[in-house]
Amino acid sequence: MHICMLLPERFPPDIRVEKEAAALTRAGHSITLLCRGDASQPTFDRVDGIDVERLPANGMFDGISGLFDGVRYVSTQVHPAWKRAVLTLDAARPIDAIHVHDLPLVRTGLVCGERLDVPVVADLHENYPEAARQIQRMRGWREIARDLEALFQRVFLSPWRLKRAERHAVGNADRVLTVCEEARAHYLRDCGGDPERVDVVSNTVDRTAFDPETATAPDLPFDPDESFVVSYIGNFTEHRGLDSLIEGFARLAETTPEAELLLVGTGNARYVARLKSLAASLGVRDRVRFTGWVPFADVPGYVAASDVCVVPHASTPHTETTVPHKLFQAMAMGVPVLVSDVAPLARVVTRTESGLVAPAGDGPAMGEALADLADADLARELGANGRRATEHEYNWERDGARLRAVYDDLREI
Repeated sequence: MHICMLLPERFPPDIRVEKEAAALTRAGHSITLLCRGDASQPTFDRVDGIDVERLPANGMFDGISGLFDGVRYVSTQVHPAWKRAVLTLDAARPIDAIHVHDLPLVRTGLVCGERLDVPVVADLHENYPEAARQIQRMRGWREIARDLEALFQRVFLSPWRLKRAERHAVGNADRVLTVCEEARAHYLRDCGGDPERVDVVSNTVDRTAFDPETATAPDLPFDPDESFVVSYIGNFTEHRGLDSLIEGFARLAETTPEAELLLVGTGNARYVARLKSLAASLGVRDRVRFTGWVPFADVPGYVAASDVCVVPHASTPHTETTVPHKLFQAMAMGVPVLVSDVAPLARVVTRTESGLVAPAGDGPAMGEALADLADADLARELGANGRRATEHEYNWERDGARLRAVYDDLREI
């Protein structure tokens, strides 16, 4: 099959898109990915065996025709530029299926699928309406008003409109993919999904990329062999719960002088400044290391340098229905995890006995759990359990097979 993937963000990087495209190309399918791009990137590219065509991220709604496109998009949630790109691609090379990554372009994909008479897969990586609500709340109107695209989304793609779009997507796509059982339950319960058409393809990892034997140690301002290294790796937004992690680390630091906290990633500038201020007020600013953004290829090294990896998500409708790659990355590397008690995280960690669970938003409880994980024997046992779980169940070999099975079914439509 020639599968046209739609991605409303830039590519690369996108871990899930990369894994899915690789799994499908290995099964004999061909992939063309339509994504956003900017002036520094080629319009046409080939990345790891998939054809990539980039639409201009800036200027898409410039001029009179662009203004009309914007009005049509606001009123219908069908993006004219993306629709034209799909139809143009099909004219050059017929499309057999449309695979849409995330909610913003699903309605566009459905319209194109009906026009071309091909099946549409809605790959809903996260609870998009609730994620948008969290980000908008964190940024606030003053910051949003300085970003025209963010202002446009806040006004015309509000969470309630996104929820309506979500119900339409789940009800009309030929297949819906999601990342955990809790999300699947949400789509069945709240969006009227058909159990036969909603599948879980989780954010598990390719174990060859996360192998403790091959990971390269990062250059750190301390000796990890002489330290107790706690890490968080990912985006910095309020619903990630990093404030409670810093509070817990401060409690740990009172009894563990060799403790170091690595915060690997980046995010909202105001939130990062607030985290730094919190660390300073708790007297641990010199032991909380903000690395900034790092290439994905470096992530295994940071995990390998850690004694504990933490996923401290706050409890929100978004986090209660998603599971991040970072959980399985740590497990695959044999590093024990500490997670908050949001449902998907707590379920996986409790079932696999790969770490400890603390109440979301409870810094002192997180500190106590970190202190427990400073016990080398306990940490070794939990880390080994996590590694074993990724070998037998929580791995991309299994989830890639689930994805291929979805497309085997679609061949019969």
